[in-house]
Amino acid sequence: MHLSQGSRVGLAGMLALVATYALGRQAFGLFVPRFREEFGLSLDVLGFYASAAQAGYLVATVATGILTARFGPRVPVVAGCLLLAVGAATIASAPGPMLLAVGVVTAGTSAGGAWAPFSDAVAYKVPTEESRRALSLVNAGSPVGLVVASAFVLLAGDRWRTVWWGFAAVGLVAALASWRVLSPDGVDRVSGHRRPRLGWFLNPRSIRMLAVALGISVTCGAYFAYAPVTAQDAGLASWIGPAMWGTLGLAGAAVGAFGGSIANRYGVRRPLAVMLVLISGAFIVLLVAPGSTLAALGSAALFGVGFTTGFALVVIWSQHVYRDRPTTGFTLAIVAIAAGFIVGPSLFGVLATRVGGNAALLATAAPALLVALIPPKPENRLKPLSPR
Repeated sequence: MHLSQGSRVGLAGMLALVATYALGRQAFGLFVPRFREEFGLSLDVLGFYASAAQAGYLVATVATGILTARFGPRVPVVAGCLLLAVGAATIASAPGPMLLAVGVVTAGTSAGGAWAPFSDAVAYKVPTEESRRALSLVNAGSPVGLVVASAFVLLAGDRWRTVWWGFAAVGLVAALASWRVLSPDGVDRVSGHRRPRLGWFLNPRSIRMLAVALGISVTCGAYFAYAPVTAQDAGLASWIGPAMWGTLGLAGAAVGAFGGSIANRYGVRRPLAVMLVLISGAFIVLLVAPGSTLAALGSAALFGVGFTTGFALVVIWSQHVYRDRPTTGFTLAIVAIAAGFIVGPSLFGVLATRVGGNAALLATAAPALLVALIPPKPENRLKPLSPR
């Protein structure tokens, strides 16, 4: 079967994000109850583990911006997938909390090499009319990967170490696919450009986008780290975590893969505000109906749609703000995203331990709702595309 260039790049990006984002970075919440039981760790300590992984991701993101400008997207993407394989193998073999922390941080760091480089790959290897669809396919790797992670967990049962060995294998497959698709041809077109000044990175157009990226990430970081254990602590069975993540992934992939089409038809401003409200609403559902299986699954579905489509729209917004150097600019957006993912888990863990889960749910739901009020600058609003 013949695939267009947009589909090839988009599917390679999807697989890379399945490995690094979903398995290495977002699946952590599935294992919080298991880690807490087996290693005797409290919620706040596990929150610091998750935040440390996000800090590693932040460092890797900055390095990725430099590597992509120098070598193109292939090197950082393949390195990120291999790093996920190493981190997952470390978790699978961890005898105690120290090595577990090393594995969690390594696996979480891997995502820093996978997302931003595909902005360059799409910009320089995909025809313009296919670019939004390709970016949406890449972004859909996160929910698709959560479905994969949930399937692994449900099939493996108590053998959680086997699941992480499986994650390591997925990382190796993703590295091979990225190596084949991301050839260096045609991706170094900006290497001769002068280094951008600070005003290129930070200006009235970009600051709005960065504020939204930060707010959505604080909320999402808390949900990914603690939603399953919140539902389980409310009295639901241990299978609720994989079921929530499977629901999140299916709902997110079903809608998020069409993020480019949504932007083409409606622009970015209003759809993004709706997605931010859905993300915050997912917390409220857990708060008002604790112990309800239907509510837990409904919360996951709301979050999946809001998270996947919301971040697809943020990526498209960033491409518009930093159109001449997409990876360089999007690296700054990912710095804001990483900062939010560092704050979110620690904030929830500390609040849940000291003042209770309800306060933690409300506090971490608020940032996404607040940034829904921030629109793009008028001259920077992506208009719907007229049908060709």
